[in-house]
Amino acid sequence: MNQQQFERAVQELRAGKEDIRPSDVVVYSEPLRSSLTQAIRLGRISLTDFSKLLEVERTQAQQLIALLVERHLFYVSAFTSPTDTYYETRLSASTRPMTRLRPDVWKKIDD
Repeated sequence: MNQQQFERAVQELRAGKEDIRPSDVVVYSEPLRSSLTQAIRLGRISLTDFSKLLEVERTQAQQLIALLVERHLFYVSAFTSPTDTYYETRLSASTRPMTRLRPDVWKKIDD
């Protein structure tokens, strides 16, 4: 991942405010999308492995993971060791607010 791709990934992660669901990962650019997809499939990833997948320095990987933790896609795992931090993926984030149905929706269904 070059510097331009890294900056784009940071912008994409900062752009939204709501929780990131595993299904939302498809909207991100490469190589972030494929790295997140792999982490979701495995269910857990270390900071070292994440930085290797993205081909970035550890500090850049920490910045990205901090945003992902903030947006509730990852959380710090109980498997964390003194040598490496592990993150687990959430299978689903909190639900998004439902939009209210229009009052005349049942009338339109009956017609």
